[in-house]
Amino acid sequence: MRAVRGTLNNVELIGWLGGAPELRKVGKESQVCAFNVATKRIAGRGESGVQYETEWITVEAWNRLAEQCQEKLHTGSRVMVRGSLMTQSWEDKQSGARRYRTVVRANECLFIATGDHAESDTEHDHEDDVAQ
Repeated sequence: MRAVRGTLNNVELIGWLGGAPELRKVGKESQVCAFNVATKRIAGRGESGVQYETEWITVEAWNRLAEQCQEKLHTGSRVMVRGSLMTQSWEDKQSGARRYRTVVRANECLFIATGDHAESDTEHDHEDDVAQ
């Protein structure tokens, strides 16, 4: 966690991938892996108890971390992501309107083994499971 001039932009998420990560080249030497992480939050309380809503958060990992995410993550993977919020903007080609979206730019991912994957993931050094 690094504060810059009295500010802090830090995000930690634990959730599941809603689809396969997508790796793409950006320029000649960079690459980015994008994936969506589903998290739950309490939306309220009703007669049937606590009600939850799913939040879908777009995560982008770059370069070496992008390669590791592409290699280790798949639909349904459980992951912890540490990073910062980043707002992107572009001009919509059809309407000409300015569009915005906020993503988490990952600087660390922990690939959390669950279910059938837990046994095979314990056979190797867990240091490999934390990517930076």
